[in-house]
Amino acid sequence: MDSWQEFLQGDENAFSKLYCFYFNELLAYGLKIGFDEETCKDAIQDVFYKIYTSRSQLSHIRNIESYLLHCLKNRLFDLHNVETKINHINYNEIIVERENSVIESIIEKETELQLEGKIKQSLKTLPPKQRKIIYYHYQLNLSFDEIAALLDMTPEAVKKSTYRALQKMRESQQLKNPIFTFLLPLI
Repeated sequence: MDSWQEFLQGDENAFSKLYCFYFNELLAYGLKIGFDEETCKDAIQDVFYKIYTSRSQLSHIRNIESYLLHCLKNRLFDLHNVETKINHINYNEIIVERENSVIESIIEKETELQLEGKIKQSLKTLPPKQRKIIYYHYQLNLSFDEIAALLDMTPEAVKKSTYRALQKMRESQQLKNPIFTFLLPLI
């Protein structure tokens, strides 16, 4: 987005444009992952404040949308953790680490990394709008109706676009292996 580069170069109006452009998407994401509206709005304000104050250190960021979503998620969970610690500490809820052997953990991680790489490669074959729809649906768990509202499309058009994107991903060389057919379910 041009506003991001303009902001990095010192344009104050570009910062306002970024805020207005991404606010609804960030709010929808925060609500979708289970936070209340006020907490989401506070976290969005915090994220944009941090971006504003650390502008000179952000020139390496190329995908501002992904960066904002990542920052918001981290901020929301930070707020949740602080609130949980203030309210109570329940030692019975401490997560016990899985009892996998070191070798099993390494194999599992390596398999995940290979799969992630292949899926990323197949995503690169998609047009930007289809990539965004796949991201919203599978990463953010947004419904077709929610995606349609965000992208100014009909839910049926979003469904068709998702189906076509998954078909194209299945046909890509990266995911020819039959095991990946199960990882990309049809709608």
